Amino acid sequence: MKALTALVSLVLATGAQAQTAKEKSELSEQCGKQAKELFEKERGTGVSNLADGWQINNYENHYNFRLNKCFYLETSNIWHRDKPAPSDKLMKLLDLHENRQIAIYSKIERNAFVACLVQDKQCKSEEEWRALIKPFMED
Repeated sequence: MKALTALVSLVLATGAQAQTAKEKSELSEQCGKQAKELFEKERGTGVSNLADGWQINNYENHYNFRLNKCFYLETSNIWHRDKPAPSDKLMKLLDLHENRQIAIYSKIERNAFVACLVQDKQCKSEEEWRALIKPFMED
């Protein structure tokens, strides 16, 4: 009888874990779809011609199971024709479920101006900003 109880418990636990894995997969997939739709709506192909260069946009998304939220990280780099590297960079982290901005990072012309904010906490560098957003983009 103990063996039968243990076997039934094992089967039920395995089924629950499989269902949880399926739900996680579906939530991640839905998050990715939502992020892709937003990016395409706002940025099209991701490349924009400017008067003196280009703006290259990219994104990544992450469904955070601990927080039960879909996060969208968009990065924009502006390349000027006369410069070998991007001169301006903008990154923003959004909570797609609540449609609200969590964090923003902006660097213009070789650190002449840097805005760095995660929720209500100010930061001073891209490295610090990335460390502060890490809990949102990882489980």
